[in-house]
Amino acid sequence: MKSIENIHEITKAMEMIAAFRFKRAEGRFAKSRIYLKEMETLVANLSSSVENIKDSPRSVTNLRHNAPADPSQTSSSGQIRHAVWQTPGSVAGPLFEKRIIRKKTLLAITGDKGLCGAYNTNLLKAAASWVSANADFETAIIPVGKVACESFKKKHIPMLLSYPERSKVNLEFAKKITWALKDLFLSAQSDSIELLYTTYRPGAAGKNIFVPFLSLDYLMVRNKKGNKIANSTIEYILEPDFETVFISLLSRYLEGKVYLTLLESLVSEYSARMIAMKQATDNSDEILDHLRLLRNKTRQATITRELSEIVSGASVLV
Repeated sequence: MKSIENIHEITKAMEMIAAFRFKRAEGRFAKSRIYLKEMETLVANLSSSVENIKDSPRSVTNLRHNAPADPSQTSSSGQIRHAVWQTPGSVAGPLFEKRIIRKKTLLAITGDKGLCGAYNTNLLKAAASWVSANADFETAIIPVGKVACESFKKKHIPMLLSYPERSKVNLEFAKKITWALKDLFLSAQSDSIELLYTTYRPGAAGKNIFVPFLSLDYLMVRNKKGNKIANSTIEYILEPDFETVFISLLSRYLEGKVYLTLLESLVSEYSARMIAMKQATDNSDEILDHLRLLRNKTRQATITRELSEIVSGASVLV
């Protein structure tokens, strides 16, 4: 009983810690979701004019200002390695390009720890199913989270990139992943990039979903004939010019989408751990109640037997 009582105290403490972290992460997620929704609407409305964006020194400068501080993303001269951005014609166009799919990439997001029910297991199964379903394509997986990295390494599944530390979700981490994914897409190392993560559903287990990331063709609204049409009748007045504003918004949108995905995955993990620890605590309570009842019954039977022996002995003496 003592060992079960100790386990009960541990699971109760872990439940409280998970609840605290969940509450804090949920607040960040709720605020970020509103921001990204408005950002996606704005980018989608402006994307109908994406073909009007032409290359210029100013646009390349804007991209350079939006580049991450990660030295691996720049050359010794400070130029961005994404040469595709600087090709003649559309600057943002390549991100909206609908290609013939030959190479597919999946960013799979798990947690760094266990003790959260089937949270990690279900997502790893979904990733394995994705690989099997896309056997006709050249596939690559980018795991985020210690659990995914270790699992794919043990199974000898090739990883294009890996991010084993996911516990501290912040914008800098999201930017690092975003620029790596854009680099893969623009350098033609991947024709399609998807995100796999666990959604947060209040009061229920999270659901694993696949979300398209690149190309951004899914933002374009089409008519019945498949031709692109304007997403909105709103006319925007943009300063200093459309090109500068759109490129800046596009970078922020992609970074925000990765950040929100990481954050929702984290909230779902905390929710799963909170539920798992509560179930473990409740189970330990049931076991303790059963053991206490069994102990009391045994004690009562022992006392009854001893009393019977005393009464029998007294009757013999009389």
